[in-house]
Amino acid sequence: MTELKLVKGIQARHIKIFIENGITTAEALAMSGFKSITAMDGIGEATSKKLIWNARSALGMTEFKSISKFQENHEFISTGSLNFNAILGGGIETGFITEVFGPFKSGKTNLAHTLCVTTQLPKGKGGLSGAVIYIDTENTFSKEKIKRITRRFGLKPEDVLSHIFHARIYSSDHQAQMILEAEKLVKEKNVRLIILDSLMALLRAEYIGIGMLPQRQATLNQMIHALSRIAESYNIAILVTNQVAQQIKGMFSGIDAIGGNIVAHGCQIRVMLKTKGFAANNSLERKAIIVDAPDLPPEDCQFFITPAGIADTEKIDFSSMEENIEAKFVMANDEFTLEKIRGIGKNIMKKLEQIGITTTEQLKDINPDDLAKDLPGISSKKVKEWIEQIPA
Repeated sequence: MTELKLVKGIQARHIKIFIENGITTAEALAMSGFKSITAMDGIGEATSKKLIWNARSALGMTEFKSISKFQENHEFISTGSLNFNAILGGGIETGFITEVFGPFKSGKTNLAHTLCVTTQLPKGKGGLSGAVIYIDTENTFSKEKIKRITRRFGLKPEDVLSHIFHARIYSSDHQAQMILEAEKLVKEKNVRLIILDSLMALLRAEYIGIGMLPQRQATLNQMIHALSRIAESYNIAILVTNQVAQQIKGMFSGIDAIGGNIVAHGCQIRVMLKTKGFAANNSLERKAIIVDAPDLPPEDCQFFITPAGIADTEKIDFSSMEENIEAKFVMANDEFTLEKIRGIGKNIMKKLEQIGITTTEQLKDINPDDLAKDLPGISSKKVKEWIEQIPA
């Protein structure tokens, strides 16, 4: 992160105003829109434009660069389920907004609680050793659930709870305000994940009727933009949960996330959760489906919601959980397997096995063009990206 004082022409009073409004770095300033900066008391139009452009120049954002020099430093947070991690390419990814939507009791809040704990795990064990901000619009946060999940992962409840910063939200205006307030905490508290549970609950209740739709979407767009800027500026993960509505399409009907194109275009990774059967209480089994992502195939996986968070099995053995998790991570660190390659999920794994590729060494030795011909829907460029991830 680059300090604001390094931006050409910036004054101490400007820095004070920016920090009060959640802009704490040159990156955050450079990614801000002209209107949002001008709206701050004490910043004129000419000054806001000059400072934003100077920040972009200082960061090299005003130059076109060869894509070969582009470097990604995204990291991943475990969902608590190896199956779920696999279809996500490793877990919830930093630098992006991940939207998880589904019907009541599909596992959205359970996932959010699990991530509150796994984010705090050490790097190499599924976490990022970071704190979590939890923006709670539905009053569903549970300390007791966090304690159970913490016990499962062998952490101390008091330590985990002390690194979760919670805000109960009561209106859409309050929600927008706390998104900006969250940015102030990110750098100060080493926050690596912001959870908004849920994105549309209050907007849905306040903006009623077709006449209010443009205003609702404008407010929503500002929230999504602010979250996206925070994710990119600080390389943190953003998880938003979302409600669904029944949609009629011709002779058929189905559920879809609410929020329209603003949410669909604003959230880089979108995951649908489904319950098993007609009643959510009949089973703890759930399904996660990749609906949209920049470089992930539309795969799905099975997982379970449990009293101790998201898992691959219905029952959690607390007595041996810590040892089991440690063993899994030790094994994963000792061997770079196909499962570790971003973009290779369960379905692709099966297809690779069918053509005799079961190890990274076999994958590295194959011609990308030849393999692409055997994998419908997968380009040789995608195969090359897999191979590039394999350590030398």
